[in-house]
Amino acid sequence: MSMSALEYAQKARTLCVLPDVYLRLKEMMEDDRASLSAIADVLALDPGLSATLLKIANSALFNFPREIDSIAKAISILGMTEVHNLVNTYGATAAFAHVDSDAIDLDRFWEISVDCALICKYLAEKKHIPGGKGLFVSGLLHNLGELVVLQSDAGKVRYCQQYDKNETPWQRQQDVLGFTYADCSAELLALWQLPESLIAPIRDFHRAYGEERSPAASLLYVASRLALLNSHPGMYAKKHFVGLHILKDLGISMAELDEAVNFCNLEGLSILRALKLKKPQQ
Repeated sequence: MSMSALEYAQKARTLCVLPDVYLRLKEMMEDDRASLSAIADVLALDPGLSATLLKIANSALFNFPREIDSIAKAISILGMTEVHNLVNTYGATAAFAHVDSDAIDLDRFWEISVDCALICKYLAEKKHIPGGKGLFVSGLLHNLGELVVLQSDAGKVRYCQQYDKNETPWQRQQDVLGFTYADCSAELLALWQLPESLIAPIRDFHRAYGEERSPAASLLYVASRLALLNSHPGMYAKKHFVGLHILKDLGISMAELDEAVNFCNLEGLSILRALKLKKPQQ
């Protein structure tokens, strides 16, 4: 009997547990009475989380001219929304960082996810996309459903990996599972009670080609396909694959797509290492 996207997500939630510090911080950041200093103190209790936040805060994602050398300073400069987004990023990736399987190439999985996140971040800021503030997180986690399904059905995931130029990964997922990995991602993130603003683009972006969706969902549509193209050069024709009418609606040129890819190629490895998704070369 086939499982639904929600059933896969419910099963994965029991196997891939969010870090305790993430759950505590989530409560504090959603509490208007929590002080910035109290949040900084909790962040500082977890060296791994603190180091991750500082590395990302000092990366080209934010391009701050001087070093951010403390959590308190990061909160002050970046603002609570961005720090909250980074904590959500840390929590979700940490829950799956130690997945081990020969069914998929995990390095490639995370590389495509980070590329998508960086493309979203770059274009959302350049084009002032409404609702683009959390698109880095949405881009990073949009395909988390692949790791969710992997926990229960490695064979189906392995089959879905065998796409070629005549079909997209999403067509295979829909044919085999009855839903896409993005649908499963959205279900798990909802179970984890992440903000709806981060989940909505993931839930909607596959429909952006044929239906009117939010600018954030439309940008995620473009970024997810551009990240796949970057991983498989020449497999698909870029102009048609990313949706020309969506680019027109968002005011994005082909040259700006190239700029976004160059940005993710330059910064991807540092983000992968900051999130401990790729080990340094020995």
